[in-house]
Amino acid sequence: MRNDLQRAAYWIAFIVEHCQFPNRDALAAQFENAEIGELCDCGCNSFALSMPARGSVPEISTRGHGYGLVFEADFRDLGEPNGSRSLEILLFTNDSGHLSYVEIDYCGNGLPIPERMNLESAPYHVFHGETLIRA
Repeated sequence: MRNDLQRAAYWIAFIVEHCQFPNRDALAAQFENAEIGELCDCGCNSFALSMPARGSVPEISTRGHGYGLVFEADFRDLGEPNGSRSLEILLFTNDSGHLSYVEIDYCGNGLPIPERMNLESAPYHVFHGETLIRA
């Protein structure tokens, strides 16, 4: 599936609604105040974010830890036999504790994002990084 600004907006809404992020309001504020940057064209739907007004937006991870993974949510594609394929959403923050990259992969980035998926409404696996601020 082609990766563009409209697709990134779709994923942002999906993430806020379905990923079970522990501090949904802070995550929504991150997205509302961020600018979408580079869109990956490898077949995934990943995109970079920049936060121009950092001071007024609550962090989602502790500061001073550099760039790193803070959250992951994985969803089964129910349209595949036995739910054997999955969509993985990974959120990365930068040293300021703000969201800087959203990685959206299909089957561990082994396959391009399909045009159509029938995703579970809730993730089957959720990971919280050590630096994640939960409330």
